[in-house]
Amino acid sequence: MSEDIFRELQQFQQYAENLQRLMSDMRDRVPQSSEGTDPQGAVSVSLGADGLPESIKIASDWQRRRAVGDLGSAVVEAFESAMSDRLERWSRSLEQSGWEARAEQLDDGPASSASTAPARPFPEISDHDVRYVLRRPMDESIEDALTALDAVDQLDANAFLPPEVTGDSAARRVTITVTAHALVSCEVDPQWAAGQSTVRLNQALNEALNDARGKLGSAESPGAAGVANLHADGLMNEFLAMIKDPQRFLD
Repeated sequence: MSEDIFRELQQFQQYAENLQRLMSDMRDRVPQSSEGTDPQGAVSVSLGADGLPESIKIASDWQRRRAVGDLGSAVVEAFESAMSDRLERWSRSLEQSGWEARAEQLDDGPASSASTAPARPFPEISDHDVRYVLRRPMDESIEDALTALDAVDQLDANAFLPPEVTGDSAARRVTITVTAHALVSCEVDPQWAAGQSTVRLNQALNEALNDARGKLGSAESPGAAGVANLHADGLMNEFLAMIKDPQRFLD
């Protein structure tokens, strides 16, 4: 492989590093908590750093504010209110950070991004230990990478939708469905709810919520599972090893 190709790989690495820093800065500005209520104030929801509800609380006079059959809808509306607050605060924080100017610099591509950094023979790769990457012909690594890209291209976009998981209260009177990023639905047995105290309703709602959150760790979309089977991390390590020590792969 020629020196020009390695130089292009170096430029791409610099571009990727700049993009990673920008994304990391944007992620760090996400509010760590937020709260919201439904329009009638019957339900309040508190979000955690991951954007999912951490707790749900019913007002003591909720039946004066909402019909019994609307309690599940009120939970979803309170979540949506909390999420709106989270996004508005994040947007204001991003505006103050000047992220758009940094993003525009990246829009010019790897070459422009790399040109702002001082020249160096080849990039230093301190975050990845590639000492034990097995050497093999470079064309085999490239062929495997192209095969992996073709496999991803053939996956349906719906295959990457976040999986939904459902949690239940102990008595199965409350059901909450979530994804990794949102509360999708909440169903509450209206006849049961009408005869329960606020304390018991709060307990049941949070039982269902915690049950759903606990199931998220083992949930995986078909697309994510398919990408994992492509061993992309191994291919990335091979190319990082090539950038760090190209002569080793040219001999």
